[in-house]
Amino acid sequence: MSQWNQVQQLEIKFLEQVDQFYDDNFPMEIRHLLAQWIEHQDWEVASNNETMATILLQNLLIQLDDQLGRVSKEKNLLLIHNLKRIRKVLQACPKITVKCHSGHLQTNIRIHSLRTSSGTWPQVHS
Repeated sequence: MSQWNQVQQLEIKFLEQVDQFYDDNFPMEIRHLLAQWIEHQDWEVASNNETMATILLQNLLIQLDDQLGRVSKEKNLLLIHNLKRIRKVLQACPKITVKCHSGHLQTNIRIHSLRTSSGTWPQVHS
């Protein structure tokens, strides 16, 4: 089961805290739509390597375009609008985008492991 699926199964009070660390630099729509793909990329290495960051971002944009094509067929106007907006944000700040993905995935791992091992929820600071 993906990290994202595990996070979604948490109690609502914990999901509200998860919501706090998603923003325009790392939109929840992207995390949701591309969960499996995102979790199989090496964001940490890319965050410290300009060439890898560029390649990873280009691959992310390809994945996003695939999703955009899919939702365009479904005529989901709101999601189409959001995906186009997100694409512009991702293109504008590639290094920030890669660092955000890396940081958010590490936070997801830490939160889930702390939650399952101790039964408590760590404080999340954006």
